[in-house]
Amino acid sequence: MLKHRFICIIFSVVSVFGYSCDLNDPTAVPATLPSLLDDGPPRKISLSNNIQLDIPDAEGVLKMHSADSLVLLDQLTNWPTETGQISSIKAQPVVLDQNYDGIADAVYTIDTSGRLWFIPLTRSGFAEPELLADFSAIAAEFRQPLQLVHTLAPVGAGPLQRQTMLLIIASMAAGGDSLLVVKHLPQQRAVIQLSDLTDRTYLSDAEAGSGIAEQLWQQIQQGAGWYVQMNKRITAVPQVYAGVVYLSSVQVAAVRPDCSLAENTELQIHALHLHHAGAVYARRHWQIAALERGQLVLQKNLQGELELSLHNEQQQHRVQADLLAITPDCANCVTALTADQFPRISRLATFQTEQGGH
Repeated sequence: MLKHRFICIIFSVVSVFGYSCDLNDPTAVPATLPSLLDDGPPRKISLSNNIQLDIPDAEGVLKMHSADSLVLLDQLTNWPTETGQISSIKAQPVVLDQNYDGIADAVYTIDTSGRLWFIPLTRSGFAEPELLADFSAIAAEFRQPLQLVHTLAPVGAGPLQRQTMLLIIASMAAGGDSLLVVKHLPQQRAVIQLSDLTDRTYLSDAEAGSGIAEQLWQQIQQGAGWYVQMNKRITAVPQVYAGVVYLSSVQVAAVRPDCSLAENTELQIHALHLHHAGAVYARRHWQIAALERGQLVLQKNLQGELELSLHNEQQQHRVQADLLAITPDCANCVTALTADQFPRISRLATFQTEQGGH
């Protein structure tokens, strides 16, 4: 009797205060490097972190193997920190193809404490890692996959500029998840902290009624990005379609470690403007029927119209029809996303590029 009671107490604590389920793809990240010879064919490689290497509790490590022979080509175990070490890397890294030639130019990775690294790639392997951001002060765990988006974005009154943006999930044991969107600009030198991002957790009544104010919009353009405290668990990898960030969430206690959901759970869908996290639709979030282990997918329905759906292996739920796309005309401007514009994005070998995401 005493043993049974003890187990129930422990389960209750884990359910309420445990971290979220794992949204990562369990396989190594594929990429392509140039040949070691000037006239040789490109080399297929794979990148493995602590999870794929089956050392989840060790110091952070990133290894590069040949995709064909599994021969170790290079590894990062010595990092530019005071100790030469970083926390374990459990989040799936993402590879950057800067000029869309199919060859990987760099890789982004984040350790569990929240240090975000930019690692240039050479013919032979890894170059010196650069610390891009440090979010370790917020005492969250960073274990969910990184997402990378290339897009055109306004910077002040000047022309649209190409930007690299990273979507990062920070998980608090009891407080739910936060979504961080971080810009990586070529001229960037200072290490980004959370205080450099604009807090967009709540919208003012004025913004809810009339859209984002010009002064705030200018501030966000000049800043390093934004973040939203969800106070819930994110249940699907965020997706960016036509300048809108879509993600799903539930109450913290409703998510089990295997990503299944408690009974009678309500799922919340969020739609955030990529560049300032404001509302794109009438509301930034709404409720739908729960679907376990669902992935957000943009597709055409039987009538040839675009819609956003939540899929798992057994079923699918329609999340949103009458989809919208942001436009460069103003900070709050949107237009209908029609099937003749599909796809507005291109899935490259390494990441996602937004063609019409302003």
